[in-house]
Amino acid sequence: METDIDLFFPTHKSFERVDNSFKEKYDLRYKTSVFKVYKGNNLDLSLTTWEDLVGNYEDTNKYTDFNIAAGCFDFNTEMFKYPKFYLDDIKNRVLKVFNFHYGITGENYPNALIRIEKYQKMGFTIDEKIIENFKDRGKQIVVNEINQRIIKKSWLRNEDVYPIVPNIDIFVNWLMDIKDHKYFDKFNYYLTGGFISWPEKTKDVDIIITKRDGQRTTLKELEELMVDMFDSAYDIHGFFLDTFYMRTPQWIADYPRDREVLKSVERKQLFITITKHKPPTYVVNFKRYGKLNCCYMGMWKKWWKDDDPSSLLIHRWVDLDSEYARWVDLRRIIEYYDNNKERNIEDFLNEFQEYSGY
Repeated sequence: METDIDLFFPTHKSFERVDNSFKEKYDLRYKTSVFKVYKGNNLDLSLTTWEDLVGNYEDTNKYTDFNIAAGCFDFNTEMFKYPKFYLDDIKNRVLKVFNFHYGITGENYPNALIRIEKYQKMGFTIDEKIIENFKDRGKQIVVNEINQRIIKKSWLRNEDVYPIVPNIDIFVNWLMDIKDHKYFDKFNYYLTGGFISWPEKTKDVDIIITKRDGQRTTLKELEELMVDMFDSAYDIHGFFLDTFYMRTPQWIADYPRDREVLKSVERKQLFITITKHKPPTYVVNFKRYGKLNCCYMGMWKKWWKDDDPSSLLIHRWVDLDSEYARWVDLRRIIEYYDNNKERNIEDFLNEFQEYSGY
């Protein structure tokens, strides 16, 4: 059974001592600005580095959500510390909120919801009113930096998911995994969207998949690839991946900010997204193939019901002078980091971020 151990530290010096020891013994699974996770046999060993969680037991427990998560072995005193009702709640397999202000009225709700689901699978029960209190705060925003989670609707899974905000480490770890997929060499891939244009604001990673010259593929292979790409990103690396197939790549930022020019170069072509159903906000008609939604349409058309003109790509490009970076070939990025380059977002942007000259 896979499980995890969370380690907190009274001082930064004690963290560095343990971290240096773990570097020699275990593989680093991933890291964020607030924690590092090492893989030790069947255990995930999470070392917390967030400033507010450096201190004694009372300091760190300010950010605990449920009673059953508030137990802690103190290596200094060699005592196991826990709050009132801790043992009773474990015995009765019930979830009760430990810190009401942080757990319910604070910004911890997305992480709490996914933890509730995990505990329910282990046989714990919880008052439905508590779940509703969390869900009432289920806005699609970035939460506090201890968790860095957002709430997004996954059309593929037809449910809310709770991904972490991606960083360069997490993104590259995913690249190193997905490049070995059995269908990876059958397609071309481009990084687009916020992660290359404005990574400090983005909440997911957008990948364009296109036809590769000399390769014969099937919709079934594309479906399996797109599902596996999402599952790897979310289930293994924790972030939300948005994939989109375009038979012939065409990016609006490669053309002048002129409607007539855009109209003259616009191509109709095959587009494919991956969902279990047609999203109700979409106004275009799809042909269904398994989990794929396929349509044939022009590049700059409106896909979804939205009265906000700023949502239209052509309006943002022509009228608002939006800054969009050029697409980056994913194989370029893979080759760069295959050579053990340091994973640094500033270096990443310096190497790959190029804005249109128009």
